[in-house]
Amino acid sequence: MKILLGGIPLGCDNIGDEAIIAGVVKMLKESLLEVELTVATADRATADILGVNVVPPFGFAGHGLDGFEDAVRAQDAYIWCGATGLSDYPHVALDLLETAQRAGVATFIWGVGMDDELNPVFFKASGKRRLVLRCLGLLGWYERRLRGTLARRIAAVLPQCRGVWLRDPQSAAMLAQTGFPGAKVAADSAILLGNGPDKRHAADDTQLAAPDSRHALGLCISTQRQVADLDGVKGLIAAVRESGARVIGIPMNPKTDRSLLESLGVECISGTTPEAVMEAAAKCDVVLSSRLHLLILAANAGTPGLGIARGSKLANWLSNFGSTVEGSVYDCDWNKVTEHVLAAIKNRGDWDAVRDRAYAELTSRLETARGELIALLKGDGI
Repeated sequence: MKILLGGIPLGCDNIGDEAIIAGVVKMLKESLLEVELTVATADRATADILGVNVVPPFGFAGHGLDGFEDAVRAQDAYIWCGATGLSDYPHVALDLLETAQRAGVATFIWGVGMDDELNPVFFKASGKRRLVLRCLGLLGWYERRLRGTLARRIAAVLPQCRGVWLRDPQSAAMLAQTGFPGAKVAADSAILLGNGPDKRHAADDTQLAAPDSRHALGLCISTQRQVADLDGVKGLIAAVRESGARVIGIPMNPKTDRSLLESLGVECISGTTPEAVMEAAAKCDVVLSSRLHLLILAANAGTPGLGIARGSKLANWLSNFGSTVEGSVYDCDWNKVTEHVLAAIKNRGDWDAVRDRAYAELTSRLETARGELIALLKGDGI
């Protein structure tokens, strides 16, 4: 059986996306013994890292759709897996799915998330157009029209998929509002990379050169929808250091996030893989992140996380643990965040028990969805 995995900008310096695809590949290889997997990615090293074939990241990283139909025709199934593409870049994903369907290839959506706000780049007017539409009293009409066009495309394309599983109930509810009420709920495939709570490791060559036994905060501030109050972040870093704890930068984009963290005076880990992130997070008492997958990979390693929202996805993840975000990248009380970070460094409370309960539920959802996906792949004679 040949399966093409894609639909998100893989190989584009986003460790979270690489964690997703690693989890999906692991799941499919364990479930289908004679499967041949191909990944659409900009990083050809993925072939050796994951033991897969690779093709270009059609629709992303400067690549158009040219060649996608030929590539997908050689497959038995096409699975769009992960990230928040249904709200961030839905037109690309829908184009890919529609092309595969026209080619007669079975299509699936697996573990995709959806923010409670569609990408403003595509679904809100900006610049002179916004000013003109507002003056004419047509701004609301125009943006409703954009959303309506998306809803009609979703209603046309997604029912043709053999199966649709989103990563959390909130995403499924948002998709229902947007035009497709039939999605099932799984979980983020990155949790398949985890090995249980309190997974503390000795230092290795992916980590900071001189680790020590002091308490530590793992920190990632994204350059995407960047935190407005960087002075607040600097104050947090200073307070953590004054308490005697270290601040370890864990950039989820090893280029842009790393540059920002270093400009804040934070020393960053050198590893650029999901495994390196989990190794670093396991050495921290708590992580604070505006990137979703640092929170997921930290929880995989047994480390609690605090989130700064840039959309609903961090709040959706933290709700599994009965908590919510500390604020948003636009509006955050950094004095309160600092208090919460310092408290978490000193005392993890009942985190381990909460984490165990949450992961039991997440794993159950994921295993149920896995069984459904594999049954469809096998049962349809794909």
